[in-house]
Amino acid sequence: MQKDYIMRIVEQFVQAILSIMRRRKNGEYKEAREQVRTAARYLLRMDIDLLLLFNNDYALDHFKDFANRLDTEKCVLGADLFQELALIEEAEHQMAIAERLKSLCLYLYTTALPKEQQFQKPEYFAKVTALIQELKDQPLSEEVQVSVRSYQEFIAKLSEMNP
Repeated sequence: MQKDYIMRIVEQFVQAILSIMRRRKNGEYKEAREQVRTAARYLLRMDIDLLLLFNNDYALDHFKDFANRLDTEKCVLGADLFQELALIEEAEHQMAIAERLKSLCLYLYTTALPKEQQFQKPEYFAKVTALIQELKDQPLSEEVQVSVRSYQEFIAKLSEMNP
């Protein structure tokens, strides 16, 4: 029963992301941004605007339970939403906000992907690679740099195991 519930949430989330992407690509930025906020409130139980006021570690803490265990599924889905919001901000020429969001996405992805096999897929690895490339000339916080190095070590080990 719990697995069915989680699958329904993931399906709803995928539909929300597709709708957000469609609106963003059609230049409907206000509507896309509102859908991001709604999806975050409904599916992730968070106010995305409030979360962005805090540093990366605080944002990551939002995806942990009371035992300090990372809810990797929620973390990756949150990163997906932040990624869409970053692209909306970028399309509206809000580059500083877009870079902040991309840095947060990079941090969340590089923290969560090594911990959850279901997300260790080429499309997520490609997202991380693209974010690393996009942010290579930007100053990244120490926690993001550490997370990226750890992720790269994980990828190297994964490559060795699956040549």
